[in-house]
Amino acid sequence: HPFAEHIVYFLLFTIPMLTAALVGTTSIVSLAIYITYIDLMNNMGHCNFEVIPKWLFTVFPPLKYLVYTPSYHSLHHTQFRTNYSLFMPFYDYIYGTMDKSSDSLYKSSLQRPDDIPNAVYLTHLTTPQSIYHLRIGFASLASKPFTSKWYMWLMWPVTLWSMIVAWIYGRTFVAERNIFKKVKLQSWVVPRYNVHYRLQWQRKAINKLIEEAILEADEKGIKIVSLGLLNQGKELNGNGEVYVAKHPKLKVKLVDGSSLAVAVVLNSIPKGTSQVLFRGRPCKVAVSIISELCRRGIQVSLKL
Repeated sequence: HPFAEHIVYFLLFTIPMLTAALVGTTSIVSLAIYITYIDLMNNMGHCNFEVIPKWLFTVFPPLKYLVYTPSYHSLHHTQFRTNYSLFMPFYDYIYGTMDKSSDSLYKSSLQRPDDIPNAVYLTHLTTPQSIYHLRIGFASLASKPFTSKWYMWLMWPVTLWSMIVAWIYGRTFVAERNIFKKVKLQSWVVPRYNVHYRLQWQRKAINKLIEEAILEADEKGIKIVSLGLLNQGKELNGNGEVYVAKHPKLKVKLVDGSSLAVAVVLNSIPKGTSQVLFRGRPCKVAVSIISELCRRGIQVSLKL
């Protein structure tokens, strides 16, 4: 938009606020709501991708006259003499300035090709407050290691609501999409928390969610699914072997992340080490580390 148009926008948007102030019917709350709504709708209309689902207009058809969409407003920028209305297409319908391709463009904008990744990291929610460390939460928190902050306790109503939604929704969702050169990676999240994995009566439901995610990945042609955190528990699914045994024709490669842990430990051992002492009961990761150390000619001692 040219600078002069921004000035006109500013003047137009201030008319309702000034009018309400002059007649003495305004309030700080109403001004905050009005400015927030204007800013939200303005940014949504210029975000250049469709965000409003089709079912909203199906459930409430008159909504198409009250709320514009990014694709609707994009025609104003490409065709210039159509879709003048900002926020409410109602006036374009009245004065005949609505672009005839508005509906078809909206429908085609919703038809996006499936983004098939090369690999999927299947993780789960940890603590209730961990949701704010997802990218869909707060970016400032998502960019740092997880730590509990005092102000997070003020968010407990929202946190509790998110837990209920996760429980009801009951489907794995995509939390992150990353591209490293030509390799596409996605992080899928099982909507269950650490506490659920400790409950024996929840294991069947969790295994079903994991199995559905694996089958979905296999159907989409994804090459690798890595089971993260407690999704790879031996007591839960035998480090993923349960799914391989149940579905022997799986094309997707199922890994449990232990190879990465093994690599980290092996690389942390100083060069020239001739002896390594292991303490405690050996797990799958420990056995893999011991095998590799023995292959390298390093003497390994085990103390239970």
